[in-house]
Amino acid sequence: MVKRFDCLKLLASWIDEEVITVTSLSTTAREWSPLWKRGPNFYGLNLGLCLPFALGLSLAFPRRKVIALDSDGSLLLDTSALVTVADANPSNLLAIVFDNQRYGSMGPTATSRRADIEKIALGAGITVTGTLKTVDEFADSVKKALERQELGFFVAKVEPGREPIENEYMRFDGRPMRDAFVEALRRYPDYRR
Repeated sequence: MVKRFDCLKLLASWIDEEVITVTSLSTTAREWSPLWKRGPNFYGLNLGLCLPFALGLSLAFPRRKVIALDSDGSLLLDTSALVTVADANPSNLLAIVFDNQRYGSMGPTATSRRADIEKIALGAGITVTGTLKTVDEFADSVKKALERQELGFFVAKVEPGREPIENEYMRFDGRPMRDAFVEALRRYPDYRR
């Protein structure tokens, strides 16, 4: 297992403000927010919404890379989204699921037992997948996926807990989050009203 923050630091070093990112309401949002402040970022989507929201963005902005930074607990709430993603097969969507085998502090997810999110994605029809257990595996797979025009889906097996990061992360609610996100999208020349 790797540290989620180490993976996120690498990801931040590989992308630019042309990329759209979304995160689930998880530790990922808290760790991603101090690392990436450029371009449109939607932090803290409720359980089950991260991947479907990212899919919609990938279809609305087909010339831009869209990255879903999801979590095992969030995706397990709506695995049917994988079927829709596979069916749409957007070449600009990259999904990274950080699997720490826990629902925050509420207990273990099914991945701590027998559930395998990568196999569920494969069964849904997503063909470019991987389960990443080291920083080197993360670097190799994710960096290549960023350079390609194909749907990518990776499960990063990460340690439970989070980095004790001092930052100004706040979970925006409702309108402030939407306004900040939409304002960043409007700066893109391919934004359609």
